[in-house]
Amino acid sequence: MLNLEQINMLVLSAELGSFSACARKLGKVQSAVSHGINNLELDLGVTLFDRSSRSPKLTPEGERLVRSAKALLTQSLEFEKIAESIIRKEESALSIVLDDALLETPVATVLADFAEQFPHLQLDVLSMASVEVTQAVAAGACDLGIMFSEVDINKQVDFCYVGGVDFIAVCHPSFALATKKVVSESDLAPYRQISVRGKSKQESQILISMTPSVWWCSSYYSVLALVERQIGWAYVPVSLAQPKIAQGRLVKMDAAFDHKPWSVPVDLVFKKGGERGPALQWLFDAFKNAFSAG
Repeated sequence: MLNLEQINMLVLSAELGSFSACARKLGKVQSAVSHGINNLELDLGVTLFDRSSRSPKLTPEGERLVRSAKALLTQSLEFEKIAESIIRKEESALSIVLDDALLETPVATVLADFAEQFPHLQLDVLSMASVEVTQAVAAGACDLGIMFSEVDINKQVDFCYVGGVDFIAVCHPSFALATKKVVSESDLAPYRQISVRGKSKQESQILISMTPSVWWCSSYYSVLALVERQIGWAYVPVSLAQPKIAQGRLVKMDAAFDHKPWSVPVDLVFKKGGERGPALQWLFDAFKNAFSAG
């Protein structure tokens, strides 16, 4: 049976250039390393080192095997880390659902930190319109939701307000509204709005459309693509619009009733009575702190 300690001796001796350097690294006497590698050669039936010179040198067979030995040690370390996560009672998998516009907010940073904190956990990140996030969490399809706040209350879930995201009205630089001062909502009536709603054709009561003519998308990225084609105008998060404004692909509309960016509240959504393991609790706290800091 292969001995991981002996395989480690093989790799370190090859990397450090001598059995004595390997021994110092491991805190052992040189004879223990020499004996360990000898036993490994006997078990494998392969000569790993050429000992004809003062410093042992890998044989061609040894060079071939040391690459696999390194991979085996990496897998062994991964095996141990997963076992440690099990002992800590960390979840093996989680799923979150969010409005895709929120990925450009602190959410992406939180997820990057989460990947470092829980490297062995599988995470499903689903995107859907905010109006459908609550239903997904209530049905047990997702462990946690991140959404723009909704007026409707679902008794199967709880909400936690965490902050807000600024929205502005934008259009293409050549669109009619680009140079028109919008004094009231009635000034928008002749122009098509691009807005968001879910598959159920339900739109947000907070982000409700303002014109008689509307095209619908389920993603703010799709909204922006249509606005860039001069198909209509839209309210979108500043975080999504600002890069395109800087590039001259969009302009902020001059709307008198939007003296400042319109802040839309953001909620975390979670099922009533649901237990939170270490990873889910970490995510919950991180999202709260990230939006609060923002």
